[in-house]
Amino acid sequence: MSISSAPLRLWRSFTANRFLRNIGWLTLSMLASRVLRLAVTVVVARTFTQLDYGQIALIFTTHEIISLFIQRCTQVKLIQAPPKELPSLCRTTFGMNWLLGFTLALVQCAVGYVVATIYGAAELWLPISLLGLCHLILPMAMVPAALNVREGKMHLVAKIEVGQTTFETVSVLVLIASGAGIWALVIPKLLAPFIWVYFHRAHNTWRFDRSKPQASRIDILKYSLNLMVIDGLSVIRQNLDYLLVGYVLGIEALGLYYFAFNAGLGIATTFANAINSAFLPHLCNADHDQSPSERAQKYRSGVKLIIMTVGGVVVLQAATAPLYVPLVFGSSWEEAGSIPLIVILCLTAFPKTLFEANSQYLRALDLPQVDLKNHFWLTVALTVAVVVSVYHSLFLLALATLITYTLAALVLLVFCYRLAPVSPEPAALPQQQVS
Repeated sequence: MSISSAPLRLWRSFTANRFLRNIGWLTLSMLASRVLRLAVTVVVARTFTQLDYGQIALIFTTHEIISLFIQRCTQVKLIQAPPKELPSLCRTTFGMNWLLGFTLALVQCAVGYVVATIYGAAELWLPISLLGLCHLILPMAMVPAALNVREGKMHLVAKIEVGQTTFETVSVLVLIASGAGIWALVIPKLLAPFIWVYFHRAHNTWRFDRSKPQASRIDILKYSLNLMVIDGLSVIRQNLDYLLVGYVLGIEALGLYYFAFNAGLGIATTFANAINSAFLPHLCNADHDQSPSERAQKYRSGVKLIIMTVGGVVVLQAATAPLYVPLVFGSSWEEAGSIPLIVILCLTAFPKTLFEANSQYLRALDLPQVDLKNHFWLTVALTVAVVVSVYHSLFLLALATLITYTLAALVLLVFCYRLAPVSPEPAALPQQQVS
């Protein structure tokens, strides 16, 4: 076979693997989105001060804390459910999504007031409250979006992601040029969900039908409650450092840390998110007819892919941080001491991805309680590490975060590998009769 046919064989192998195709679509979309957001980050970094960055961090941290409770609480159940249960689950979760959306919108208004009071910045309450309206937009398409993911339409998910990001980028740049201040980031974030709703509904035939039987809300809540608690623990892990830095070291120090976090977890997190978004539907399989050993094989091959790809991207980005930070974002951020923070936070992307991938495997095995325990102990360990280190320096805070995630990822990896059978169990042989 000629050497020239090697790329063709590689391409055919790639296109034949649905998991790799989905990763490819999501990676391309997220990389495109990252490039667009990088343009926004550069403009924002060169336009706003560290104090401005700190206020932006508080606004979007508060919004993300509330948003995590609506993003996955019912979607995972629809992806994981057997086909015969799907119609009733869709009918019931549609109403539950609306109830959750209204509740979270009210909660965000209240939390926004608390944040503005604690940090002595009354001007933060209005943008935080207005972003809460997003929770009243998403329920219009949460069921179709979950079904599109279940059906493996990652090309559609990718296009919608790029469309939203393109709209946000153009809107932010136009509003910054017009002197809108931090509202240049808030207004596009409020309007972009309409794009998500329109295209997910346009590419899925499911519509709410009262004639369909209802599933048990108790059963859905039992399954979703574990995931909602896990999401709550994720909220703590992802935002506790922001809130403590702002409270202990001040909003300006928060601005530096927030910038380092976004610059450090850029391309690496983009690729990692693409893998984890495709991992659960890949493990569950739409026809739900795979054996435990087949699922285990998918899990093991997926973990190997994550180690090779995400690990390489993380090391590359961390190594080039001293070069691209002053060149892209400006020398002022280098002088502020952001590069060591960026390097450490970038390296953190690898164990975080590995931990989340193993978490997806536990969900595919329908073990949400086990998944919850792992997230709980990781949150406890990370909380202790953050509380102890934040009073010393931002560098020590970033280092403590890296060490905690690394240890947690290794422990969960060993645990999940023990759950994954290497090969199907051999059939029992008939016993020989003794003559």
